[in-house]
Amino acid sequence: MAQSRLTLRLARFLRVKLICHLVFKIRFWYFIYIKRQLRSCEDQVGVDGHQHNLRALKLARPSDRILWLIQPLSAIDKMNENSKVLAIGVRLETDLLYLAAYGFHPKNIRGMDLLSYSPWVDLGNMHNMPYADNSWDAIMLGWVLTYSTDPQKAADELVRTSKNGGIIAIGLTYYPEHVLEGYRQSQGSLMGTTGQIQTVADVLKLFEGKVDRIYFNHDVADPTRQGPTMVIFSVKK
Repeated sequence: MAQSRLTLRLARFLRVKLICHLVFKIRFWYFIYIKRQLRSCEDQVGVDGHQHNLRALKLARPSDRILWLIQPLSAIDKMNENSKVLAIGVRLETDLLYLAAYGFHPKNIRGMDLLSYSPWVDLGNMHNMPYADNSWDAIMLGWVLTYSTDPQKAADELVRTSKNGGIIAIGLTYYPEHVLEGYRQSQGSLMGTTGQIQTVADVLKLFEGKVDRIYFNHDVADPTRQGPTMVIFSVKK
């Protein structure tokens, strides 16, 4: 018990971005360039943008926007150090380090992605996850659903693997039409559900009949500007 408390106290230092990024960089270089254990999931059905994610992983530039989901998630009273939390599409370990920084015990945190260099991140596809029913107290998808070409199937998997009353936290980017048109002209097509699932209402429609309580939600105030869409809710089964 004392060792567990010490681990949680030390993890709080990871709230300092410089420390979190330093720990990430050391582990990234060790597992990528010394251990050489970058792996790829064979099952990529329903997922777009694999090459984009591979390039982004190798650039090793962490984003802190996941904190927009982790901070309100950690404030929910039913969440605690013993909560089993899955972070999907983590790409880099910073998402998991920040979860530990905000009070979730490292032994109860797992990541899952189509790419993994980390012993903390399982290989898996969000449309067909390698976990039993009712496995998780909370599941977090930080800017991941956009890559899905079958978001309803992904949503069904989230419900299946969540416990009854479990928390689902989803973040994605809202794109105004002029931004989407720019992507169409420069890239020829849009990735996954880009431009289709835009608002909190769009997200919740995927979980129709399964939403118990909405703890947090955010839509952009100005629909002419790009910004985050976020929602955290509990599941009823």
